[in-house]
Amino acid sequence: MSICSTATFILASASPRRQELLRSVGLKFKTIPGHVNEDYIKGESPQQHVRRLAQEKAQLIARKYPRTWVLGADTIVVIDGLILGKPKNKTQAKEMLKKLSGREHKVFTGFTVMQVASKISHSDVVQSAVKFKKISAAELDWYIACAEPYDKAGGYAVQGKGAYFIKSIRGSYTNVIGLPLCEVLETLKKLEVISFG
Repeated sequence: MSICSTATFILASASPRRQELLRSVGLKFKTIPGHVNEDYIKGESPQQHVRRLAQEKAQLIARKYPRTWVLGADTIVVIDGLILGKPKNKTQAKEMLKKLSGREHKVFTGFTVMQVASKISHSDVVQSAVKFKKISAAELDWYIACAEPYDKAGGYAVQGKGAYFIKSIRGSYTNVIGLPLCEVLETLKKLEVISFG
């Protein structure tokens, strides 16, 4: 038994985590990153922000391949209404992790599945809540010295060494990695992009 793709399918993302998640369930796809301006628009809610970026990424690739199904996604970490992006250096990584230390934050992933030729597009936003332990100064220094924080929203990887900081997750675990597998596969199945058999 396997997942069968009924059509060519493109992941409009360069994220290794999203690729790994889709491969983990046996899905076959092409990867063509949809690079868009990810700046926050004033007045946007976190949900609106990730939904818009997922749509823009999917549209960028779907217009080039109108008969192909395209999946776009965007993930952010939010605490105290502040969107935490990817830290550019050790100072930023340390500041982010200090904010998250001992507290709960939210992870939002927006995703869009679309095909231009059929004029079908479906977008959704999935939210998870993540509770961190109190991180000591020595633990912070240990973590920011490794390569892990620097290409991750919020500066940590739930599936890596960063798992040590996590006391609990409410909601989708794969959403915190970068793609809510359950919701994405349900959408692909509903749109008949994939079938099980």
